[in-house]
Amino acid sequence: MDALRRKWQSLPRGIVVLITALVIYIPLSFIVIQSFLSAPFFSPSKEWSLESFEFIFTDSDFYLALKSGFILAFGLVIIAIPLGGILAFLMVRTDLPGRRIIEPLILVPIFVSPMVLGFGYVVAAGPVGFFSLWAQSLLGFVPWNIYDMSSIVVIAGLTHVPHAYLYISSALRSVGSDVEEAARTAGATPLQVMTAVSLPMVRPAMLYATVLLFFLGLEVFGLMLVLGDPEGNMVLATYLYKLTNKLGTPSYHLMAAVAVVLICITIPLVMLQRRLMRTANRFVTVKGKASQARALPLGKWRWVAGAVVAFWLTVTIGVPLIGVILRSFISNWGVGVSLWDELSLNTFRTIWEQPNLLRAIVNSMAIGVIGGALAVVCYLFIGIAMHRKPDNVTRFLDYSVLVPVPCLVYWPVWPSCGCSYSYQCGSITR
Repeated sequence: MDALRRKWQSLPRGIVVLITALVIYIPLSFIVIQSFLSAPFFSPSKEWSLESFEFIFTDSDFYLALKSGFILAFGLVIIAIPLGGILAFLMVRTDLPGRRIIEPLILVPIFVSPMVLGFGYVVAAGPVGFFSLWAQSLLGFVPWNIYDMSSIVVIAGLTHVPHAYLYISSALRSVGSDVEEAARTAGATPLQVMTAVSLPMVRPAMLYATVLLFFLGLEVFGLMLVLGDPEGNMVLATYLYKLTNKLGTPSYHLMAAVAVVLICITIPLVMLQRRLMRTANRFVTVKGKASQARALPLGKWRWVAGAVVAFWLTVTIGVPLIGVILRSFISNWGVGVSLWDELSLNTFRTIWEQPNLLRAIVNSMAIGVIGGALAVVCYLFIGIAMHRKPDNVTRFLDYSVLVPVPCLVYWPVWPSCGCSYSYQCGSITR
């Protein structure tokens, strides 16, 4: 009787495991199978073949995209992790002015689409952008080129600082400040406290964020599509997206082969993440009675630190969003055009007159709200299933939900299965 009752109690957990496995591994298996076919699933002439891998491994654009992808990922990490760590220390441990106002602003790039940010940089700092034309009139030249690969790396790094900030700041809030206060008593400067005490204590969080950001760097799509396309810069995600246009016919088998390569590159990152989490307990501090940490006084550097944070906010958030907002009120823009003479509400009137644009806005909001709610519910059940019983099933779920599959990788699956698609990384219509 007890055995029967235990089986019934484990049934909901089994259902969660089964549904999770089906949702993750069935599309993944379609991608892998498609990569070993000579044509799409629905083609009567398909046969088992390695032609897809032979094509991409002999295509110079693939190696260009692979090289650029690693450059972007490494550059993103090199920029985002130090800045995220500095921001986390300033916001959590110091008396930085305006912290309550600054903290919500830091997270803005997470909630704004990369394509919107990319478009904002184009209209604000592109060849005929607002700030570019003003720089041209003042200096006689434009000191930047946002379409250059180095500029794209810098922009991607700056816009991913909030991801590093979230992990590192959460870790800083969870550790005691006793060691830091001892360092202050010993005469350490704020810089010494940050580099020698605070950030080393949250090294696992920094390493975890490093792995996560490297993976995010490999799957950057929207920003690279907007800023990289004018000068032919590609990463694997944009290379995958352009394969159909490159050959002129649906090339789902080639896209699947690229997707398999991308998955194989990123799977070791998941293994590394799990290893880092197993060693995190080595960095636990022993603390006494809980008490609110005293803010580290920055002294004469207080306003300098505030100015640095304000500069990052301006470049990362202010420039692209100002560009988007200004361009939305201007019908025509270019060299010699007066900004004030072109201000109007014509673009907003056009939106209300175009049913397709309104439907696109409604669909985007519906996907965001409904998709986000479903994701929260799914992860709630998965979290409960993992928390109740630490066993092999828990480990299976743990690795399954972390399978490194960028949303664009699933794109070739739906057309191959007979579905029509529109690229929105999740906007699927039958």
